[in-house]
Amino acid sequence: MKIGIIISPTCDVPGNFLGPGRLEMLPVSVHARTNVFLDRRDEAETLRLYRLYLQRHETAIVTQPLKAQQMADLFLEQWVTRYDRLFVLCPDSRRSKIYAHATEASYTILRDYKKLRAEAGLSEPFLLRIFDAQILFTGEAVLAFQALRLRDVVQEGFDGIRRSLETVRHKVRAYLIPDDLYYVYNMARTRGEESVNWLTYKAGDLLDIKPVLEMVDGESQAIEKIRGFDKALDWSFARMETLIREGSLGVPVLALSYGGELERIRSDARFQRLVALGQQHKIAVLLSVLSVSAGAFVGRGAFSFAYAEK
Repeated sequence: MKIGIIISPTCDVPGNFLGPGRLEMLPVSVHARTNVFLDRRDEAETLRLYRLYLQRHETAIVTQPLKAQQMADLFLEQWVTRYDRLFVLCPDSRRSKIYAHATEASYTILRDYKKLRAEAGLSEPFLLRIFDAQILFTGEAVLAFQALRLRDVVQEGFDGIRRSLETVRHKVRAYLIPDDLYYVYNMARTRGEESVNWLTYKAGDLLDIKPVLEMVDGESQAIEKIRGFDKALDWSFARMETLIREGSLGVPVLALSYGGELERIRSDARFQRLVALGQQHKIAVLLSVLSVSAGAFVGRGAFSFAYAEK
């Protein structure tokens, strides 16, 4: 029985996690000015979009999921004969339409897959599970890592993976630290959120105050205000080191992402110390480029990390 795990580009995982037999990609379209791109979470392309469209405050990037029929066509063409069981890990359904479109697409997929599998000589029953992660970005990466670990290392079955993800998603904590408050303030306004209000935005702009935005179970709030981006990184790495030392992680992974060239983080002594500590305690430390969807929300240069509590 072959189990497939499908994510969207909003999931902040490194590029070596992607591909047939690893994590399959359900793309989204990116609209910037008059240009439209298909985001498949390619690191070089993401950085190019950052440089072109998030360098200044003049352009808003909007991401949109594939339409339901486009999703259904992709599943039927590529995945219903490659896998016997499919998890589709979707970002928080209150902030993205990917879950709604994938659910709609599932009706067509489940109606039409039998002929395709019969033609391919496959007799194993096919199952599809559309999963609302109730979290975004690095938080999704924690769930994707858990699904891969259970499938490939623990060799857990489909139902076991499903039960684990349903439990773990309520324990995931994701944090975003914007370097430029312009995008997070304006995007929060369009979504009706108050994680960064006008006063926070102006104070942050004048005094270099960086809010630490926490997301748990789809709810977000600013939990800290730290002067200077480097001090905010100090707070982040200190928190992650404490989690490892105290054995507080429910899934053996810390997912990190950065909205820029990753060498800035890789060469940082704090990151290198965290990786070494993770190796000692058998905790994976993943670093990836912050997704285009996240960049549109928090701007270039933002930092994110996530973990699951025990």
